[in-house]
Amino acid sequence: MLIEERERFRLLVEGVKDYAILMLDPDGTIVSWNSGAERIKGYSAKEAIGRHFSMFYTPEAIEEGHPERELTIARREGRYEEEGWRVRSDGTRFWASVVITALFDEHGELRGFGKVTRDMTQQRLAQVAQNEAMVAQGEAIEALKRANHAKTEFLSGMSHELRTPLNAVLGFAQLLALDDLQRHQRDAVEQITKAGRLLLALVDELLDISRIEANRMTVSLEPVHIGALIGECVDLVKPIADQRSVRVVAPPRREADVYALADQQRLKQVVMNLLSNAIKYNHPQGTVRLAVSADDERVRISTADTGPGIDPGSLDRLFIPFERLVAHDSGIAGTGLGLALCKRLVDLMGGTITVESTLGEGSSFHVSLQRTKGPDLDAATEAEPAAPPTATVLYIEDNLTNLQLVEEIFARTGNIKIMPAVQGRLGIELARAHRPDLILLDLHLPDMAGEDVAKALRADEATQAIPIVVLSADAYSSQRGQLLALGVNAYLTKPFDIHEMMTLVAQLVPE
Repeated sequence: MLIEERERFRLLVEGVKDYAILMLDPDGTIVSWNSGAERIKGYSAKEAIGRHFSMFYTPEAIEEGHPERELTIARREGRYEEEGWRVRSDGTRFWASVVITALFDEHGELRGFGKVTRDMTQQRLAQVAQNEAMVAQGEAIEALKRANHAKTEFLSGMSHELRTPLNAVLGFAQLLALDDLQRHQRDAVEQITKAGRLLLALVDELLDISRIEANRMTVSLEPVHIGALIGECVDLVKPIADQRSVRVVAPPRREADVYALADQQRLKQVVMNLLSNAIKYNHPQGTVRLAVSADDERVRISTADTGPGIDPGSLDRLFIPFERLVAHDSGIAGTGLGLALCKRLVDLMGGTITVESTLGEGSSFHVSLQRTKGPDLDAATEAEPAAPPTATVLYIEDNLTNLQLVEEIFARTGNIKIMPAVQGRLGIELARAHRPDLILLDLHLPDMAGEDVAKALRADEATQAIPIVVLSADAYSSQRGQLLALGVNAYLTKPFDIHEMMTLVAQLVPE
């Protein structure tokens, strides 16, 4: 009976998602971890258990001895409670309400601590906004100091998000400067560049460098030939499918000879993600089948696998970020980030994405987009055929604005093909399968750290000789040195200078 009660209590704690509930030993080492802790703090149980709970504290709090002081108070008084800034796994800060309770046995000996944390960031921001309004009315000078301090703390976690759009502003401004512009247009571009660099300098001076990258996505809708896009995606994933003994079947050419209104780069990311999942969650000798259907209004792209399928009770959670789903009997855990990204992209393109699944038979994903006419054939006929690319660059980056920027930069050369990967593991697989001439690597990826991607590439005989250039908004000098020591060839900080990057590419890929 006692065992059953304990199991019910464990399941109850595990199911709580709005509170991080963890147990500590007497020294503060984490010994248990629930799903709420994973959602709020970003660490999996495997990553957290066995580490000291001070890993969630800001460097200033650790330096001032807050973690040990809190345990001391809880041990002496039985309980400690406070609110303050904590740090997630990706480096962002959140405002936490924390309660630590000391646990004693029947002899009065300390067994450990129970720790409950709740994310109160939104409430804190509302409080800060209220304080700022009070200051504006002249009601409290001290409130102004507190609000400014809180704002500085919050913005320190947002500086990386500011650097990311700045990278696009300065990058595209530099691209415009390369064109044959009229004088007033060149003056305007110079003003954009000058103002952007000034803003970058202010960000660097006033805010801490953060470890999270913004994910603000925009789309540029145009007629996209579905057959050509699917053909390119199938070519990219086929070596990966062959390694897993999975057959990928493309739709007949006549079915896929249609155009949809979409952002080509974004749609490619969606199809690549769906194909990658269909291969990964499949059986050896299994099949992944693509299909295209269209009527007068819509175009539907479908992927169907012969994998183990998904529990019907989990389908509603499939497109929710950070939900961990495990395919039935597969032993493969997933974060759900890839499918959440797919849904967001399809929504931005005015489409829908749906899923059907049967346990033991497989899963099908369907992307529906608006149908449109193709580009003007006369104009296409008059255009000269593009020269085939002479080099391939794999760009492992989940921020699609940055992907678009780099694609446009290399489009100016006319002889470099960009192979995108929005997740670290997919990037590693593409590198092994296609042996690109160069790898561009972001450090903040949804499924694994960029540093771990670099380690994996350097440890594999198939990829260890491929040059790697890190493109990141993180400017920590220590991190730069560590990556170079791993064998990374160069480290460029966003926003990067286009001429500097192209000179570096020319050195690493001379042909």
